[in-house]
Amino acid sequence: MKTLLNYLSYPNQESNPEPVGNNLASDSDSSRSRHITPPPEMDEETIDPAPPPRPFPDPGRLPENAGQTRIFALLVGINDYPEPVPKLGGCIKDVEQIERYLRTKYGDPEEAPEVGILDGETPLTVETDGRLHLCTLKNSQATYHNIIRGFREHLGKATGKDTIWFHFSGHGSERFTADEFFKNTDAAGKVASLVPNGKDQTLVCYRDESTGGPLYLADKELAVLLHEVATARSIEDQKPHIVVSLDCCHSGSGTRDTDEPAGFRTRHFDPDPAKTRGEAALEPGGIRLLESYIDGFYARQSSLEVPVAPHVVFSACESVQLAGDLPEGGVFTTSLVKALNDAEADGRNLHYATLFTKTRARARSIRDNQNPQFGTIGGFDPYTCFLEGWPLGQPGSYEVFHQDGNWFVRCGAIHGLPLRAREATRIRIMDANTGALACNGYVDKAGAQHSKVRLLEEGKLNPEGEYVAEILFLPALPEYVKLHGNEEAVQALRDAWDETLNIMLSTGEEEEEKPALEVEATTAGGFILRDAVSGNHFIDVPVATGSMAERIKAVQAHLDSIVRWKRLIALDNPASEIRNLFEFELAVADRQSFPNMAFHQGSEVAIPVNEERLFDNSKLAFKFRVTLKEAGQDLYFYLFDLSPKCGVTFLNDEEAVMRSSELNAGASADLRQSFFGWGPDPDEQSVTRWFKLLATTEELDYHQFAQPELAGDRGVDFDFNPGAVSEDWCAVTMKVTVERE
Repeated sequence: MKTLLNYLSYPNQESNPEPVGNNLASDSDSSRSRHITPPPEMDEETIDPAPPPRPFPDPGRLPENAGQTRIFALLVGINDYPEPVPKLGGCIKDVEQIERYLRTKYGDPEEAPEVGILDGETPLTVETDGRLHLCTLKNSQATYHNIIRGFREHLGKATGKDTIWFHFSGHGSERFTADEFFKNTDAAGKVASLVPNGKDQTLVCYRDESTGGPLYLADKELAVLLHEVATARSIEDQKPHIVVSLDCCHSGSGTRDTDEPAGFRTRHFDPDPAKTRGEAALEPGGIRLLESYIDGFYARQSSLEVPVAPHVVFSACESVQLAGDLPEGGVFTTSLVKALNDAEADGRNLHYATLFTKTRARARSIRDNQNPQFGTIGGFDPYTCFLEGWPLGQPGSYEVFHQDGNWFVRCGAIHGLPLRAREATRIRIMDANTGALACNGYVDKAGAQHSKVRLLEEGKLNPEGEYVAEILFLPALPEYVKLHGNEEAVQALRDAWDETLNIMLSTGEEEEEKPALEVEATTAGGFILRDAVSGNHFIDVPVATGSMAERIKAVQAHLDSIVRWKRLIALDNPASEIRNLFEFELAVADRQSFPNMAFHQGSEVAIPVNEERLFDNSKLAFKFRVTLKEAGQDLYFYLFDLSPKCGVTFLNDEEAVMRSSELNAGASADLRQSFFGWGPDPDEQSVTRWFKLLATTEELDYHQFAQPELAGDRGVDFDFNPGAVSEDWCAVTMKVTVERE
């Protein structure tokens, strides 16, 4: 619950890029950022004319079922905590803000809501208002048991065609986790803690003498509830679209602003912050028992695993920050609803990545020391419409922000900006709300994740405004594409070619233009996309796709996805100072060895198999582990699956953080608790995919790397159960091939 890139990497960058400083945004003189001098001919007149204003993001084409999705919402807000938990002031306002937004957008103004009752020790009210199915728990209603009932008896009614939204406003906390989670030993005898810091992150429920029940709902219990509602009524493997938003904070170590808003309080409760795990173990209930987690779920497991449901989670702040509580509502929730209402007023739809960017910008305008977080779990696609779930837009725009008198764009080397550029990287800055051109500029200093921007038209940007930047041209070596086949179709593709993607057409005349990709135009006017070197087939664009213009648009979109996928595979920072601080291991189990696992390291791994070793569904079971070699500093780990069909999926259960203050050298952590199931189908001799680990010294907006596959990827199970039938960064790439003997 901690968490409870259009251009990615250019493989032909210069071989020794300079390392990047720890905090580019605040250390403008860092020697680890490279200053780029714009070429003299680059002035305002040479910038390409701006296109007509357009909505942001591009709304695209609405699906046939748009406007039919049912919304099942469970909203929880607690102000009046009984002592010793401090009272709060804005949590009920949070619930009311969200309820008002949902009723306005999804309710039926012509009909009064239907009221239903969930019977139990405490009756719970559920209202059906148009497409909205709403249950709110306020103050004394929001007990541990009632929140669980809200999931099982209300949200559990959602089918695979519906959307679920769980929101919590109240106190958060950290409590010592069960010993089994903290000191988990696998079948090979290796210790890999499921909770490296030894603590559960919890929601603080309402509890008094009359209600009784537990005070804390742990992250591992929320995971069980999310998994239950995701699978309760799924339709042909289609699961509900699940959104989680948490306006609370789990750590009391955050820093307050020097000038907090009037009435400010924090949403964190910790009755004994200085107590160690050893001290807590001496007190009754100081260390949670495994059987105490939600109906004994984990105590019944033979192999300890936290279930994973695909969902997106918005949280109020970083793990070491304080979530702001104001009388008018929480800083995070108020910012979230404001972003949604603004989009609604403008008649625009938002995908999750853009909604997060807008929410974060609004929250930071209220409190400098509150940075909302955004996580996509279990393969959730962030480029889908908020609550509706249909595809909307692609990665490609980056937030522009003002800090310490300078402008920055949230794009850097890890997104593909060269650390050593021969000419300046040009950007077009647009108003985030209208899409209108605001200013042109270029990247002045390229960092790992943020880059300093030089504006060509000073004074045109308002430090309080909201802006996004498009990368007009990345000065790295382009990818070349060979076109051949039907002359009429080839010429149409040439005439409509978009070179701003830094994907160039090969002329075949210059030696350096060796094409990496090829596009064949068929006699009928369709297109076939292949790897020009290996001949591997990527995807077809048949005539049935639509008009020639629509086919060309599809070809270029597919090529863009292929190139971003190839560049992510090649992404590296050889000068990184943190690469030697950890080890990355792939753990593999087969039917004969399970639950024992074999561990692999290295850039290429070959795994021979036969029918006796594969599970009944032709899969092996994979897990991924990071082990600290030195406890030098806090590190963040992000694991991605790069499928053969160019999909990029975030594999962590959540952002993995290994804190040097809490861990010693030799500590290990699994990056996902459930197995990743994969192997050759019966008609395949071998299969290959890439796993990319990005390690950084600060958090990444990792959702910008995600992209859907060009076509379905067979034989992959993201929740496989083999038991059932300085701003430094580095990258570790592991190419894995499973081949039949």
